Amino acid sequence: MSSINFKPITLERILERKNLVEALKKVVSNKGGAGVDGMETLQLRCYILEHPNEISEAVRNGTYNPKPIKRVYIPKENGDKRPLGIPTVIDRFVQQAVALVLSEEYEKIFSDNSFGFRPGRGCRDAMARAMTYLNSGLEWVIDLDLSKFFDTVNHSKLLQILSDRIKDGRVISLIHRFLKAPISEEGKVGNKVTIGTPQGGVISPVLANVLLNELDQLLDSRGIKFVRYADDMVIMCGSQKAAERILQNVTEFIEKKLFLKVNKDKTKIVRASEESQFLGFAFTQRVSQKLKDAYPGMRYFPTVHEKKRVKFVNSVKEILDRRAKGGIAMVKRKLEMKIRGWSNYFYGAVPGSWMKDTDAWIRRRVRQLLWKQWKKPGKRLEEFRKRVKRAPSISEYAYSSNRYWTMSKTPQIHSVLSNKRLMSEGWVILEQFAWKG
Repeated sequence: MSSINFKPITLERILERKNLVEALKKVVSNKGGAGVDGMETLQLRCYILEHPNEISEAVRNGTYNPKPIKRVYIPKENGDKRPLGIPTVIDRFVQQAVALVLSEEYEKIFSDNSFGFRPGRGCRDAMARAMTYLNSGLEWVIDLDLSKFFDTVNHSKLLQILSDRIKDGRVISLIHRFLKAPISEEGKVGNKVTIGTPQGGVISPVLANVLLNELDQLLDSRGIKFVRYADDMVIMCGSQKAAERILQNVTEFIEKKLFLKVNKDKTKIVRASEESQFLGFAFTQRVSQKLKDAYPGMRYFPTVHEKKRVKFVNSVKEILDRRAKGGIAMVKRKLEMKIRGWSNYFYGAVPGSWMKDTDAWIRRRVRQLLWKQWKKPGKRLEEFRKRVKRAPSISEYAYSSNRYWTMSKTPQIHSVLSNKRLMSEGWVILEQFAWKG
């Protein structure tokens, strides 16, 4: 869209009451942990009511300085740890006020092929777009990996791009202060940051989109089809040769113009298959005839990538630990939350045969857990009789010393803890939430 519609981004606009109220609502609803000052999200509203003009006046007169960012680590799938930065809730509030105005204007110029951290767009939309391009004949995929993107954002380049459209130097200065905020790790505060934007900062996603929009615009201008979700990007091509040429040009632009680094070990050119991955999905041609008949124009369909299936099974196994940590009611809640959330994300892409096998495994894990929790033979007999008026003769099973996993498959336990009864008692499975692909 033409820049003629791009309204000025000014400090006054950021500090408008309406914008600040919206920023406060978002920070409170997003919750999150406390920063270095220990202030919790729920305390922010009270603080602002007690100091109604303190924050906005400090921002307006230039005396506002962000506090150090608390560094925490979360585990990654490959065993490494991902660093997250937690600003104080006051800093999150100011960042949110800036981000709201930035987002409102930059949305006008962002590419239609960008989906991450944008209003009304999500992972499923990104995957749908990728499937559209794939089924149009662009079967060669460049899986582009940016090496430690958030940690390597060049401040000068980002500020230069922002300054092309933001003419109020006070806004640029405020953003620069956020970027420079030092990191606090285990109580020790480091020097001011000179590169990168912390994952966890409210403003980081919109700044990432502003920077990577430069790449988006280049690809759009050349008619190259791609889908980007934050720093996760796939570029769709009609041939391997075209993909190789495009990757070379894109790599040069990213490294020489944006001062970022392409991870050449992880970036690859592949023909669409169940091995290729985008946002946890893979591409498959192996679906039921019913699905093929329903969508005759499609050769490729989304499916859950094998790595995500393994991760899901491992997480369910942990939840259904036969020790039932926190009690059976807690285990039921955790299981439902996990299955519901996972199914909602991958809805329509869960392979039917895998779902059937996994659900049978989940039910067996539940039977094992209950058998272990009932512990003593008398308790087991009591639980059986609670469920079935004419309980099967289980004396020999109640006293059995066989392993719990072995016992979970016996006909006696199956007859009492049937699929229907487990469901009536609140134990959920994938089939209840996930429409199979």
